[in-house]
Amino acid sequence: MGSSDKVSAVSADPAAPFDGGQPDDFLRCVDPSSSRMIARMAIATPLKVEEAARDARRAFAAWRRLSVQERCDALIKAGDILLEHRKELLDLLVAETGKAIVDAQAEFLNLFETLRYYTSNAPEFLADARLSLHLLKNKRARVEYMPLGVVVNISPWNFPLDLSLTPAIPALLAGNAVLIKPSEHTPLTVFRAVELMNQSGLPAGILQTVMGRGDVGALLVDQADAVTFTGSVSTGRKVAVRAAERLIPCTLELGGKDPAIVLEDADIERAARGVVWGAFFNSGQVCMSVERVFVHEAVYDAFVERVVALTAELRQGVPHDYNIDVGAMIDPGQFEIIEAQLREATAQGARVLIGGERVQLESQLNHHPGHTPMIGDFFAPTVVVDVDPAMKLMREETFGPVLPIMKVRSAFEAVKLANDSEFGLNASVWGRDIKRARKIASQVEAGQVCINDVIVSYAAIEAPYGGIKNSGLGRRKGSAEIYKFVESKTVLEDIIGLKKEPYWYPYHESLGKGVDKVIGLLYQRGVAKRIKSFFR
Repeated sequence: MGSSDKVSAVSADPAAPFDGGQPDDFLRCVDPSSSRMIARMAIATPLKVEEAARDARRAFAAWRRLSVQERCDALIKAGDILLEHRKELLDLLVAETGKAIVDAQAEFLNLFETLRYYTSNAPEFLADARLSLHLLKNKRARVEYMPLGVVVNISPWNFPLDLSLTPAIPALLAGNAVLIKPSEHTPLTVFRAVELMNQSGLPAGILQTVMGRGDVGALLVDQADAVTFTGSVSTGRKVAVRAAERLIPCTLELGGKDPAIVLEDADIERAARGVVWGAFFNSGQVCMSVERVFVHEAVYDAFVERVVALTAELRQGVPHDYNIDVGAMIDPGQFEIIEAQLREATAQGARVLIGGERVQLESQLNHHPGHTPMIGDFFAPTVVVDVDPAMKLMREETFGPVLPIMKVRSAFEAVKLANDSEFGLNASVWGRDIKRARKIASQVEAGQVCINDVIVSYAAIEAPYGGIKNSGLGRRKGSAEIYKFVESKTVLEDIIGLKKEPYWYPYHESLGKGVDKVIGLLYQRGVAKRIKSFFR
């Protein structure tokens, strides 16, 4: 789609009828902090999806012929426009997500740092790599990298700008065209950002947004040469199955139930502050949120007391104020999941120490004559104790501002409970003895583990990022991210020019005996090392 798509402002009344189309033809864009419908966007028809893919392939044919540096220059120019319009984009992101301004700014930090990192390193990553052949000394070999074609990125609603554009940047620099399907809940910021980037002079069709729900995502997967998906485990499985059927690369970033292990020698103040932020950042709507805490019994009471006190200090409200800590819930459907988990947990003996309920906050934006103030979608930051590992609260992803804390008798028990999960995305270990904390971290089954910190591993752009178990497939960030979007081609050439290689036809007895002697000579223990040293 792209620049032909239109964003239409509508009445502030969320019940306002759609004129000029049926409701199912549009996405309703709602500000969760005020319940206002702020825009509507046309959903792509199957024909529009095909047109977008055709435009992308047409653009790809020319884009791939540019040098890596030329593509970097084009993306840097596009990034300059985003930087100039960051206030507009920040306002739009806050409006459609209801997140606190500082939480929204985190998306911009990661976006611009990703752009800086890959435009600085892509020419080196994608340069032809010369290989040193240890056996074929009469040959020369190098590896070249070829773009795949059209990369489809299906992104979620919790970090719409970051998770839409940060995978697109390395894909574009590798020479691919990119189609982004943002979440139907949060399409506005992504649409505007892509529109601005295309104004920088990017080839028409090389970067597009395609609006819709799951059915549009399925159509896009059928048009793709590679897919990146961030979202639920259930949908991720469907994407993986279809990608496997089509034999195309697929990267999945799925759910998490991230544990924090607080050891008996932990700095309680730092651990409590880190866990509170890790649990409630972005209203807990983070795949890497702290969703389970295992605390050694020696420090359990002090830790819980401090966590509750810090939680009580959090400021929740309409996110148009830099002093707000916790914003709204982006998807109202999450309320049902959160409340169901809490009901089951409390029925089985868990205790809610603070929070545990929806919060009604009137939006000051709607206070004008003749208009009833609207109530946003907020859930109070919640701390729960006396939990059991069998509870859904401790096993299933919550994706909301809820922090369950469990007492353990040893680090061994904490690790065992932390690993007793279908997920394995991120974890944290808190303790002053760093050597011991490292040993414990190495035992935790997760794609990333932070020691005396939390979530920040996502910002380590140089390091591989991804999950194990049901938390996903593949890795993002670092050089691995850009190599996902290329095929390698090995080019081998002869450098001597004999009329005939010894192993070419015709075969004969002396050849067979000679090969046998070579095998016996080369692969005796220690011989290979001496040969390698000789050729250095």
